[in-house]
Amino acid sequence: MLVDHGGGWVTAYGHLAKLVVRQGERVASGARLGFTGGSGTDARLHFELRRDNEPRDPLPLLPPRF
Repeated sequence: MLVDHGGGWVTAYGHLAKLVVRQGERVASGARLGFTGGSGTDARLHFELRRDNEPRDPLPLLPPRF
């Protein structure tokens, strides 16, 4: 799944077993996009941040973790 944030920014999500949003739908920040397959430690999510189709390190742009 790709989410276009505008300004050349796109986030990519992989290994989603079930989507809860539809193509072309606008989603709010923090909205659930879908569910991963598996359970427990088998649940995996692939996440990428891209700008102008080039991968970027997301850590400097994401909020700090608590």
